[in-house]
Amino acid sequence: MVPQFIMTVQNDGDVAAAIADTSAELGYVSSLHNISRTPFFLDYPFTNPDSCFNDHLAAAKRLNPKIAVAPDIEKGLSLSDGLRQADLLSDHADTVVVVPKSVHPSEIPQRFRVGLTMANFGSSAPWTLGDYRDCESIHFLGGPPHRQMIAIEHGLAIDSMDSFALGIQAMYGVWDGKKKDAPSGWDYRRRVTESIRNYCRILEGL
Repeated sequence: MVPQFIMTVQNDGDVAAAIADTSAELGYVSSLHNISRTPFFLDYPFTNPDSCFNDHLAAAKRLNPKIAVAPDIEKGLSLSDGLRQADLLSDHADTVVVVPKSVHPSEIPQRFRVGLTMANFGSSAPWTLGDYRDCESIHFLGGPPHRQMIAIEHGLAIDSMDSFALGIQAMYGVWDGKKKDAPSGWDYRRRVTESIRNYCRILEGL
């Protein structure tokens, strides 16, 4: 099964519009205001120290995404409290991603999708890819395409993955397995669209 690729955007601009022309899905961070599109994916604003679960839950209730991310289990959030929050989110999303950092991935109940952090910013989990081998459903959180593809080759049960890395790379060119110069005349939206299409085609071939 090909993992569902999601672009998590920062606003309702060119990237959000470009996603509609690809097989990718649209994601938002729940702290964004004036969201005009219905997101497939709703991320928790973990980089914002002022974020709170109640605001995230209210956004999920308002937007009803297919996938919602629960707060990371770390920094004093216990497993029992994290799962309680995930269960509340499940009333408003088909799938809830739980991200184990201070607990082993095997401790996440099968009713949730296990989040595996691929980005190189924020806090990280101490687990190796092998620690996720017995998880029945995994979501890759962030990270550049090459890092996600290397992890896919480990045979994990990856059902979905999100990133904004292609949006950043498209500021300077187009991505087709690696970053390269875009043809003359391609604006930012066209570069993003083609980069996403290229990545989705690569994922289908893995």
